[in-house]
Amino acid sequence: MNISVSKFLLAIGLGLLIGAVSGVLLDKIFGVHLLGANLLKEALFIEFYIIKIEIQITPASLVGLVVSGYLVIKKG
Repeated sequence: MNISVSKFLLAIGLGLLIGAVSGVLLDKIFGVHLLGANLLKEALFIEFYIIKIEIQITPASLVGLVVSGYLVIKKG
């Protein structure tokens, strides 16, 4: 099983993004605010010289993280 680190990180990042977007869409469609609730009081952030990256962790983003991680490791 030969997985490069860059492909793994890209898949994890896309999994977080897809999970968060799908959670917001499901919240809007069904009206249940369970998947879009923030798990942390404030966003996690990384600040470089010019760029500031903020990440909000939601249950939907964690589901996307687990699914994408599984698919990357299982499928290679």
